[in-house]
Amino acid sequence: MHLDKQHPRPVYLQLKEVLRCRIEQGIYFPHQKLPSERELCFQHSLSRMTARRALQALITEGYAYTRVGKGTFVSDIANISMISANHNGRFVEFVDDIETQSQQKLVEQLLSFDSVGVERTIREVLAANSLETVAVKLFPRVIRQLEQRWRNGEAKLLAQNYAFTTLRSQLIAMVNAATCEGGPKALLTCAPGDQHDIGLLLLALSLRRRGFVVVYLGSNFTTVAFEEVVETVQPQLICFSAATRQSAVDLIMFSREFQANPLNRKNNLYFTFGGPAFNQEPTLTPQVVGLYLGDTIETAILKIQDLELESG
Repeated sequence: MHLDKQHPRPVYLQLKEVLRCRIEQGIYFPHQKLPSERELCFQHSLSRMTARRALQALITEGYAYTRVGKGTFVSDIANISMISANHNGRFVEFVDDIETQSQQKLVEQLLSFDSVGVERTIREVLAANSLETVAVKLFPRVIRQLEQRWRNGEAKLLAQNYAFTTLRSQLIAMVNAATCEGGPKALLTCAPGDQHDIGLLLLALSLRRRGFVVVYLGSNFTTVAFEEVVETVQPQLICFSAATRQSAVDLIMFSREFQANPLNRKNNLYFTFGGPAFNQEPTLTPQVVGLYLGDTIETAILKIQDLELESG
């Protein structure tokens, strides 16, 4: 299949379709290693970023998975069969339909405290889409709509709290189910004083599904014991998330103190950060001594993968 670089459809999506067709036709079989970014660049005269985005799109849709340090591989046959059925017309493609059906249904069920309905809807969506697609694309949109409904006075605070607690519980279960051994080790924590960890859970899930060993601290951050934790865990990567302005300001101060420690510099430890506070007030970003991961989970994953961390 020819890639048309003049076509309005992005080249990375064209390449993703080429790889998807080859998987569905059996040219690439389950658990076979797919061509590397370098190989795809050579074969199709593409940039490495284009090849990477194509492989990432395959992973997000459930056609492939990554083994850190090994490459990208075709998913198992059962998963491919289900996804293939979706593309053949039994379902509307989830990414395009997410705001009109599943999202609205979940919002209404959460606001009406319909726990049985929420569980059923999530199971139905997971049957037709990859776990990461549901977590990283559906849940954030549901959360944004819930927040908008609350700001407009259309949802009570108690219902809002119930909805967030329910979605958080679902994410924790997904993260716990996506364990991995042997990959790069990442330590994930909220910024000082921050209690908002849903975005951090999304990052934890995405990293685990890409082969990272994730040590998740959540909102249990204390500056006093943190360096002891780092010494014990020996991570290659630390990821902080700040949702409020105050926690971002506190992170600025902590990052300077942490990075000033000669031992931390000697260990080649990557200090990374992100979160809504930096999206809402970009002037805070350059004040943190570390790598900003961007304003979406997808961007954060790409930046982390660019670090080319070694397996543990």
